[in-house]
Amino acid sequence: MATKKDIERLFKANYAVMLRLATAILHDRDAAVDVVHEVFESLLVSRSSADVDSAYLLRATRNRTLNYLRDLDVRERVASLYMLEASEADVDERMSDCDRLAKAIADRLTPQTARVVRLRFFEGLRYAEIAGALGISEAAVYKHLRHAIETLRPIIEDHG
Repeated sequence: MATKKDIERLFKANYAVMLRLATAILHDRDAAVDVVHEVFESLLVSRSSADVDSAYLLRATRNRTLNYLRDLDVRERVASLYMLEASEADVDERMSDCDRLAKAIADRLTPQTARVVRLRFFEGLRYAEIAGALGISEAAVYKHLRHAIETLRPIIEDHG
């Protein structure tokens, strides 16, 4: 087991070089400081300082830094899989909301009003274009949309 005095000597002699190496690999000074401290912590716990030199400390720093990156990569992959799973759940929830709305449009609106709603909101046509496509006046398009909104508003408010 290394003595505190031996570890202090190694720390003072090698800390700056080890920190530069870890920072160069990680591009994150805070993580690099943690890695270098972990190397010295492992010396306190398990190694004799008699056979430790600067080459050993640099190898240990490099290895611990690479382990950090590997572990970080695993955490990022797990996080991205979690986010993907969460976004799939959101899509499913939005799809069920869209399905409810489509069912309400089909069940509660007249066929003509439902056509007007689909042309306006799903296909993005303007009032004049809808009127021309369906052979009705722009005022009739407005009345159909107003009726649809009044009919569908309670359903939308109930389901967010």
